[in-house]
Amino acid sequence: MAERLPTIYDVARTAGVSPATVSRVLNEPSRVQNEKREKVMDAIGELHFVPKADAVAKARRQYKKIGVIAPFFTEPSFMQRLRGIASVLSGRHYELVLYVIESISELEAYIDMLVSSRRVDGLIVLCLQLGDASVGKLARLGLPVCFVESDVSGFDCVIVKNEAGGRMAAEYLYSCGFRRPGFVGEVSLRPYAVPATELRLSGYEAFFAERGIPLDERFVCVSEFAGGKLDAEILRILKQKERPDCVFTSSDVIAARFLKAAASVGLSVPQDIAVVGFDDLEMAELIALSTVSQSLDESGRLAAEMVLDRIKDGARSPRCVFIPLSVKERETAKRGS
Repeated sequence: MAERLPTIYDVARTAGVSPATVSRVLNEPSRVQNEKREKVMDAIGELHFVPKADAVAKARRQYKKIGVIAPFFTEPSFMQRLRGIASVLSGRHYELVLYVIESISELEAYIDMLVSSRRVDGLIVLCLQLGDASVGKLARLGLPVCFVESDVSGFDCVIVKNEAGGRMAAEYLYSCGFRRPGFVGEVSLRPYAVPATELRLSGYEAFFAERGIPLDERFVCVSEFAGGKLDAEILRILKQKERPDCVFTSSDVIAARFLKAAASVGLSVPQDIAVVGFDDLEMAELIALSTVSQSLDESGRLAAEMVLDRIKDGARSPRCVFIPLSVKERETAKRGS
């Protein structure tokens, strides 16, 4: 005779709660008090209870999915944006689905898959430049989409003005009295990604050029991380007989590497060379890094909120929100240093 499988009623009896409470734990756990939820989970583990297929299907209907698609998932800036997204979705019955993009063909394949299968209820596109064909497919589908760092007509967007951020860094360094500017950034090798480094460099260079200070090519490095190329270029700049008196880096991670390299050759920051980063990662405060803040957590929160608003009201007009940029003055570059 086959062994009887435990039911939701067995779980309720073992946990000392009602079957309705067990159902809520399975389908809407945020609505159940922690103490009762723990009792139910303990009973489920003790009895080795497995919900029936229809109960699982019901739970899946309760938890919708928001997709996040981006050209990278290991960079600290992505993790802070993702944290902002998760802070909005947490407790609202939405699961996050991450799509890793390594090539244009993979990006197009993911868009086709999402269009054909509707696997997610909303999509956040981080730092990507989609072709007209892919944008058209998303528009025809009517899927709630929010682009972050890209301004795409007809869609909700959270826009970061990278070029303006570069100008802001230059203006700040100029106000501190620096007149021999340098720049270090990671080259944008992904043609489908927003060229943030190049845009930041463009704004930085333009500000100084307008004041009759062209960037000396000896003080500029746009290279790859791979193979230690970027680190080698940083050392090249630092070991020159004539060096810049300030450097703007396209990210805080690069700024941290620059600070380490400067210390290794006996240079003091900001006395010998001032450094300003970009992003305002959490670690920037820990290393006293002056940087341009782009409110990463806030941009993630805004993107998630706009997707949820679009799910509720698909007929509303698209909104574009510009993330305010600001210089966070710390020890690596400051007025009067």
